Amino acid sequence: KTLIEQIDNLSRIAGTFSNFARMPEAHFIQVDIAARLYSVVQLFEHSHEEIRFEYTGHKSDIYVFADPEQLVQVFNNLLKNAIQSIPATREGIVRISLLKNGKETCIEISDNGIGIPEALQEKLFLPNFTTKNTGMGLGLTIAKNIIENSGGNINFSTKINEGTTFKVCFPNE
Repeated sequence: KTLIEQIDNLSRIAGTFSNFARMPEAHFIQVDIAARLYSVVQLFEHSHEEIRFEYTGHKSDIYVFADPEQLVQVFNNLLKNAIQSIPATREGIVRISLLKNGKETCIEISDNGIGIPEALQEKLFLPNFTTKNTGMGLGLTIAKNIIENSGGNINFSTKINEGTTFKVCFPNE
């Protein structure tokens, strides 16, 4: 059983590195980013009942030009990171907001986690960098590539022991 688990784990690691080396070809279409985001948030709400999720903004009918599956991957990664940053001793809150202005549509995902130490901030989007005991440190690197390939950008702000906010913006069509 242990051998099979280790083989499965190595296979997963190899697959992740392979996917990173050659991201699947993006299929850019006009996608309802609000509906995709809200759907992912609802999934997380149901599977992480110990965390309070607060969603602000439209739940549908906000469109950007992007790959819909890759957007879901970005949202999954950012929400998972937010949840994992919250200590078990703290009541977890993740706030998600979607705002469309004249030029762009922006999503902010904020947590009340431990924050990111200054010494680690410049490494955050580098391949193979992780602050966790598990994972391979590719989630944010892949997310950044997906966002930038869609013409968008990602940045973050953080305060130690207060939390972190990731902001992702995409150009409006």
